[in-house]
Amino acid sequence: MITTPDTELREAYQHAQTGCVMVKRDALGYIWTHGRDRLDLMHRLSTNDMLDMSVHEVKPTVLTNPIGRTVDYLILLNLDNKSLIITSPGKSDVVSKWIMKYIFFQDDVTLQVSDEHLVQTGLYGPKSHEVVNKIAPGFSTLSHNQAVTISDSVWIIRVPPPGGIGYEIVSDPTTTQDLLEMAKTAGAVNSPSSLYELLRIEAGLPGAGYEIDSSNIPLEIGLRDAISFTKGCYTGQEIIARLDSRRKLTKTLVGLCSSDEIPIGATLKAPDGSSGVVTSSTYSPKLGWVGLGLVKPAVCGPGTTLSVTQDGLLGSTSVSALPFKSHLPV
Repeated sequence: MITTPDTELREAYQHAQTGCVMVKRDALGYIWTHGRDRLDLMHRLSTNDMLDMSVHEVKPTVLTNPIGRTVDYLILLNLDNKSLIITSPGKSDVVSKWIMKYIFFQDDVTLQVSDEHLVQTGLYGPKSHEVVNKIAPGFSTLSHNQAVTISDSVWIIRVPPPGGIGYEIVSDPTTTQDLLEMAKTAGAVNSPSSLYELLRIEAGLPGAGYEIDSSNIPLEIGLRDAISFTKGCYTGQEIIARLDSRRKLTKTLVGLCSSDEIPIGATLKAPDGSSGVVTSSTYSPKLGWVGLGLVKPAVCGPGTTLSVTQDGLLGSTSVSALPFKSHLPV
């Protein structure tokens, strides 16, 4: 949880609204997959349709267990003869072991964890197009969910980021420093990693270890865009399809806003007596105290007042539509 932001974070937040910021994405996991069956394997195991991905196409997907709970949220970048799986922080070993359990002897697939060989930096803000154009002239017009190879160890990815406009640069550690210097020269401002969490919560995106964990189903935490409902079977598919078709979700992700701090883990009590929980919380220089929570769908309407209880202390918060603010043009 981010407490009231210091001067550095406030300044970085302002740059994210008007310019371009660089944010190091700490400890994300990276797994290379090789072999002709690599996409077929991920299609069988995860929620999205991974077949027939084009070269440089990027897709989000989710690994789920047999009862539909989340193993991890992934981003997959497909290249000519290999694919890169980007996992949540610290999850590459868990994900690689999970995938390996489902590789059959006839599958032409190999996995290689590469956490030590790759790092990721986000470029966010309305001027990120200009910065990317200086780093890689001609490539700032990438469509969403597309990537470009800059060299054997540098890729620029366009995925919907927190804040509306942005790119992710995946590169080896040696090259990263040179790229960051180029971005800085082009006008990007180096920013603390805590800025990503602030922007993530404002955008209503689930976070690893907060909403994305083994107790939640992808539909409950706002990951519908990473799910195909027409692709057929995958691990956990029957549960997810049934919950969607019957509209039987027991909880859903909502925004929370308050004049007071909203503690992570606090109990939310709705007017109908049902309970929920605060999953993420931060102080926004523009919006005040905001957070994310999981509550019963029947009480998720914007403006609904919920009581907040932790350690015997009582407060209140109101439900807000997500995202909290209109994103910048994309």
